[in-house]
Amino acid sequence: MSKINGPMTFAPVTSVQPASAYWGIDQTIRYGSETLLTSAGVVDTGTTLVLIATNAFNKYRDAVGAVLDQATGLLRIKPVQFGQLRNLVFQISGRNFELTPNAQLWPRFLNTAIGGSNDYLYLIVADIGIISGSGLDFVIGYAFLERFYTSFDTTNKRVGFAYTHYTDSLLN
Repeated sequence: MSKINGPMTFAPVTSVQPASAYWGIDQTIRYGSETLLTSAGVVDTGTTLVLIATNAFNKYRDAVGAVLDQATGLLRIKPVQFGQLRNLVFQISGRNFELTPNAQLWPRFLNTAIGGSNDYLYLIVADIGIISGSGLDFVIGYAFLERFYTSFDTTNKRVGFAYTHYTDSLLN
């Protein structure tokens, strides 16, 4: 059984500084049909969340109807809002990689472990703390990478992504 469903899509390491010093790529991020960000940032296996520039984060927060939870530092929504979530789309080298509504949630069974409440759903998108245009406008962390097969091609200076059997999993 193959680990991937369909082809790998490769993105060259960006030329935009400072992202180019790491596993930086160019991409567009959309929530539903609204573009949140078109910029350079990095793919990082050591980061848990998906971090996006402050202006993009504010658009996402408002579109989702979330509030910032003071105890966890994460966005939270009520379970009744879950049905209104739309896909979060990462367009990389012309191909869409979509985090379904369920994939945008922090694992529910860990809510109390991070100081949260079982009465809420917490989102895995967070504020990177800077306005877009810095050359490091996002960090694609584990919450994205666990859903897609990822290849770091050092020889060709590119990062590859592919769908897997777990991309649309309802488990988180």
